[in-house]
Order: sequence, then structure tokens, then C-alpha cells
Amino acid sequence: MLASLLLTSTAALAQWTTTIAQNTTVRDVAGVQEVSPLAVAGPNGGTYVSWFEQVTGTNYQMRLQLLDVNGQPQFGTAGLLISNQPQRTALFRYDLKSDEAGNALLAFQDVRNGGTATQCVIYKISPTGQQLWGANGIQLLDATTNSGLSPSIGFTGTGNVVVAWNGATTADATRRTGIIPMLKFTPGGTPLWTTPVRLQSPATNFSRPVLVTVPGVDEVVLSYVNEVPGSGLPVSTMYAQRYTSSGAAAWATPTQVSTKTITFTFFPAPVPDGNGGYYLQYTSGNPANAQLNDSYVQYVAADGTLPWNAIGTELLTGSTTQRFSVGLQYVAARNELWAVFNETNALQTQSGVTVQSLNATTGAARLGSSGQVVQAPSASAYSAAGLRNTGTGLLIVYKQSPTALNDVLWATKLNYQAQPAFTAPVQLSSATSNKFNFSLLPFANNQLVTVWQDSRQGYGIYAQTISDTGQPGTPLGTRPASAPQTLALSNNPGEVPVLHLTAARSQVATLLVYDMTGRLVWRDTAALTAGANEVRLAAPRLAAGTYLVQTSVDQASQGGRWVKP
Repeated sequence: MLASLLLTSTAALAQWTTTIAQNTTVRDVAGVQEVSPLAVAGPNGGTYVSWFEQVTGTNYQMRLQLLDVNGQPQFGTAGLLISNQPQRTALFRYDLKSDEAGNALLAFQDVRNGGTATQCVIYKISPTGQQLWGANGIQLLDATTNSGLSPSIGFTGTGNVVVAWNGATTADATRRTGIIPMLKFTPGGTPLWTTPVRLQSPATNFSRPVLVTVPGVDEVVLSYVNEVPGSGLPVSTMYAQRYTSSGAAAWATPTQVSTKTITFTFFPAPVPDGNGGYYLQYTSGNPANAQLNDSYVQYVAADGTLPWNAIGTELLTGSTTQRFSVGLQYVAARNELWAVFNETNALQTQSGVTVQSLNATTGAARLGSSGQVVQAPSASAYSAAGLRNTGTGLLIVYKQSPTALNDVLWATKLNYQAQPAFTAPVQLSSATSNKFNFSLLPFANNQLVTVWQDSRQGYGIYAQTISDTGQPGTPLGTRPASAPQTLALSNNPGEVPVLHLTAARSQVATLLVYDMTGRLVWRDTAALTAGANEVRLAAPRLAAGTYLVQTSVDQASQGGRWVKP
């Protein structure tokens, strides 16, 4: 079954639509609520989308869809049922990531152990829909806590998986203490820490964990929040700590990310710098008027230092408007940061969208004290969904909400000089419905994919693409609808088989080798020239056995069985 799935070619018809009144339906069934979508990049330019699906008379189900580069669903129209274990009536933050092999990892919480206490669980799903870590996933349990919420998935620089989550335990009759447990697994799902590594203190609550990769080593950086109880809501301060391969703290003391505090609802979203450090956009109080919200960006280096200052950079100056953080992009090739945020009047009766750019080394604002206005605050209620670097500028997606539950979606673009690159904003969705829970993928294959939750028919999940030049739903071309292509291997069985590949143009092919359980065990690349190519597959570390080899040439998948003696 696995071999046939790996060899299945992509359907010829593209599903990304140019009809902005319709958009691409990921899942929307009358009488069924599909909510809380997340989206990440999948293999070969595809898009993974996850969501909770509430079926009348039953509990929530976690489902996953893989759309190929043309928007064609790979897991059927209903998506793949990941879990129908019982859920609480309230849903909580969860996480979706994809690894270098193109697998999806999903971590969320359910009440499969009975009662009402939630516990976290993680699943790993291959691009062919296989549950690589078992049909019921791996439960994330900590004997010192009573419940688990809001799991966060991260990868070490050597490809292992680390999961952190909010754990709670009853400290006394009146107070619960928050703990952050962490577990580490191999790509095959084998635990590497026999017991969870815990961040805990009897005097405070730790929450909101997010993990950042440290390239080249089996380590991660943990971004988290320290909530100090007091009268009213707890004071939330952002911290970071680096953990070694054994789970030991690498820095003598955790780094306080900023002397500013954040609200109890704000969940930090680190943006890696590619070296083990990260940038962070956050919302806090205005320095001139603490009653107004303000947007900042801070930099935490890989050694835990703060190269800019103890606070970060305030994106705009002045105290006449409120600013709410939305999205941050690091443009490494230009050593620039680009941040988008919502700007409102003091009473929040008008809102607009503004962009600021920073020097990534110094943190200095590049666009002056007022930034670049995308849409000025107005009663039309503009609010940003996010922004993405395209290599020629920044695509910005935002919605317009002239009345409650009546949103339309737009996109515009700024070049790197912060000047408009489109003659006018481009409408992405003209359907007048409530739109929220946006996920923007990295720009790839000349398209930006945006996924969101939509109320046009109950609640459903929709998506829309836009090209770098502003065309919604531009087809990327089709793949052959012929029979699956078989990869030719000679000297098979053989220690080092030769792959015979014919290419229409020069390109780089990725070679993937799977064992018979569907686990990726070898990865390599080969430079192809136009015409016939012979590529040696040397994988000396692999034991004798039967393997499945997969590659893609001219956007067409090829696969074959290899027997290594």
C-alpha cells in the first residue's frame, strides 16, 4: 500500500481559484463546524492544513489535509482523520509543524484518559497519510502535573523533535502552579529523555512555551513567559533559556527578553535568526502612556545576550494611537526586519495597518517615527493578517471590516524601499463573512498561500493564493495525469544502484529513501542536466533490506523499490 501511495502522481487539475468570491474550499460542510485552522509548508510546494471538526452529536475530531502545489487535495475531500478521541467543549491552542522529510507533526490536547483534565498528545503523519507514530499518537505525560495544554513543537539542529507544553499542578487548595515540561524524540518517535525536563518554580507560573532550533547541534532555545501572581491578573514577563542535548540549561540564568511586560492573552511568536537566536515582535504599554498599547521588536542572540538593549525597539513613537503586533519577517539577505501591526485611535473605534522596518544588527527603525502606512485608521476597520517576504518585497494581507461579521480580504505589496509595488490593493476574498485565525505560509513557487476560518456557511476553512505580481489564484501549471512514473534503477538488488533520470531542463532533484514503514531514512540531492542522467545512490549507513526511493523531475514524481543486499 505504501509503495502505491508513494508512486501516485498528482492530479492534473489545479484547485487554486481565481474566483475571489469563492476562494479555495479546504473544508466547509453544512451543519458541521470546522474551526481553528493551522497551515504549514508541505512537500514539493504543498500545504498542510489542520483543523478541529465538530460533528453534531459527537466530539471534535482533529483532521489534516495536504494540498499539492496546485491546491489539489491529497487526502480526499474530507481530509485525513487524525484523531476522534474525546475533546472538551472548549478548544485550546495547538501546534502544527512539518519536518525536512515533508512529514506533518500535530500536537494538541484531549481527554482520552477520562474525566475533564486535558493531556497533550503528538502525531506524525507522512505525505502519503501514514500515522508514523501510531494510530493514537504519543501521549505527552508528566507525573508531576494534573493536566496539559498548548503544546509547542520544535526541532533540534540534528533533526530530533522536542515538545513543550503548559502543565498545571495543584500547589494548595486555592492556587495552581504552572510548569513547562519538555520531552525529546528521535524522528522515529523513540523517547530520548526518560522523564520530562521541567521548568518550574513554587513562586510563579511558567507558560506559553515556543521552541527555536539551534542549527548544527542537538539543542533548542525555549521562549516562555513568567507569570507572577498578584492582585488581579498576573504580571507576564518574557524569558528565554537554551537547553543542551541532555536537557540541561545551557545559560547560567535565563535571559529576560525585555523589561517590558505583556498581557496575559499575548502569545510570543519567535522568528529565528538562523543561528540559534531569534527576533520577537510583542505588544506592551506605550512609554508615554501605559494605558495605550504599543508594538515592539526585540532580539535575543544565540548566547542569550540582548544586542540591542534591555527593552527592544518601539516601532512607532508618539502616544496618540494604539499599536497591536501582528507579524514579523526576517529578510536575511538584506539584514532587515519587517513588522506589520494594527494602528487604532485611542478608543479603538477606527483601525488601520502600518509597517515598520528595522536594521537587524542594531534594531534601528528604518522608516522614521511613523513607519509606512498601508491603510490609515478609519471606520472601515482595517486589520492585518500578516506579511511575507517574496524576494522582491513584502506581500501584506489584511482584512476590511466595515460592519461586524462582514469582512473582505485584501493584499498589497511594498518594495524594499517601502514604496507600493501594486498600483492598487488586490482583493483576495469578496465573500462578506467573518474571517479570522489566519495562517500565512512562506512565499514559495511564486505564490503566497493564506488559510483562514470563515463563517460564510457556519464555520469552514478556506484558502487563497496570490502571486508576487498580484494575481490571485494563478495556476502554476499541471502535472501529467498519466499512469504513475516508475523510477528506473539498475544493479537492483545492489549496494549502490544507479538512478536513470531524464530531465527536460537543468535542475536539482531531491532523492528520498524510505524504509517499509514509511520512515525517511536517507536524503540527498543530485544536479541534473537536460537530457539523460545517471545518478549513483550511495547510502552506506543503511542496513540490508528493501527500501522505496522517490524523487521528482520536471514536477513529476517518480518512485521505485530498491533491494540492498
